[in-house]
Amino acid sequence: MTTKPVAAPTALTPAPIGPLPKGLSGWLARVADRASNAADRTRIAFPSALEAAFAEIGVSIVDLHADTLLWGVDPWRTRESGHVDIPRLIDARLGLQVFGGPTWTPLPMKNAEQALCVSCESIDQSDALFPSQWLDRLRRGKGALRRRRAYRLAERFQKMLADDRDKRLRPIYRPQDLDGLKQAVRPSQGAVSDGPLGVMLSLEGLHWVEPDASPEHVRDEVAMLRAAGYRMIAPTHRFSNGLGGASEDCSGRKGLSSAGRHFLHACWSLGIAVDMAHAAPAMIREAAGLALSHQNGVRPLIVSHAGVRGSHRVERNLRDADIRAVASTGGLIGVGVWWEAIGFEPSDSYEAKIERIVDAFAAALSALRHPDFVEEMLDRYGRYDPYEHLAIGSDFDGAVMAPFDVTGLPDLLLALANRREEGSDKPMFPVDKLKMIAGDNALQVLRRAL
Repeated sequence: MTTKPVAAPTALTPAPIGPLPKGLSGWLARVADRASNAADRTRIAFPSALEAAFAEIGVSIVDLHADTLLWGVDPWRTRESGHVDIPRLIDARLGLQVFGGPTWTPLPMKNAEQALCVSCESIDQSDALFPSQWLDRLRRGKGALRRRRAYRLAERFQKMLADDRDKRLRPIYRPQDLDGLKQAVRPSQGAVSDGPLGVMLSLEGLHWVEPDASPEHVRDEVAMLRAAGYRMIAPTHRFSNGLGGASEDCSGRKGLSSAGRHFLHACWSLGIAVDMAHAAPAMIREAAGLALSHQNGVRPLIVSHAGVRGSHRVERNLRDADIRAVASTGGLIGVGVWWEAIGFEPSDSYEAKIERIVDAFAAALSALRHPDFVEEMLDRYGRYDPYEHLAIGSDFDGAVMAPFDVTGLPDLLLALANRREEGSDKPMFPVDKLKMIAGDNALQVLRRAL
């Protein structure tokens, strides 16, 4: 269901936060960026082989998650470090980049079993990126501080748009904003379209909302975030909060709280995509149940960036059951490219790292092809295509190491095109299906979600 734009209540709209960080604050953010975001190869030329592959049908490229705005850098300037900036997005010919960001990133710690996990009691690494707020810790609670950070990220997004003198960007607020975006390759002679680059704002975690918050309070908070420009929100980040459980939390992986259920309904009524990245399996399962039984029809869930446990077994990565639960809603799995999710070693070759990412896509596809699930989806919808539920969710600039920056996404598409079905010369990802994974799936699901 497409909803009309809903403005936040005037009385609850936060006051302006102030200018982007400069001086010492900006210098600290840039140092942290250089130390945290690495790639083997950067500024890769768009491969002519990909142009040839898509010359007949064209392709759009969509990335569902990059944390670039978190670092306080100027996104319009090509920087030496990191994975994403506007010049590189244009060189990579992306059609849509979702800019996400957390407001609270606790340092991982070991639990009683000596396994790494995340707890809100440990040191918050995000403090280093918001040094101008250090004094606020003495005057405000943690919740208020995280809430202010969410609006500071939104302010950075708006600043990026304000600096767009040539109108090369299009902010995505409504379903129709997704029409006519830049295509990496068009059917006519493999030419690049001159459409705008779509940009969308996403948030990871409403950490200031209490588990017993009223439906009205939760809706007001979501409405204010919508008014600030957010169109995709994840209830949790790497640890559990008042909305529900996270996949890496030291205290266990629980499901939705009462406020978490209110949050889902608020997002669906206001036209905001729900992102289940970092959610615990129980939370994904419960959210899928609510999405399937929604009074206005099934609402799609999205996992904007994730690894796949079928190819790399770590707690954070999605199980086959998680993948199928999201797909059952007509939703989408954004497969990531960073080393913790994929499992490559720093010493591996560039080509080997990309093959490991392809392994993750293949493992997700395998989960979606399970005969029982195929039968379930055919019974529910009358049709089913497992390829419709796969997308790219890089997690670029998320304090991660990747084989490439955003200009390497075409290399990944070529590697997917070259993967063969086991024991066969048949491509695992035919060109028409690869077009869907590259961007069409994301555009379709976001239209429904908005």
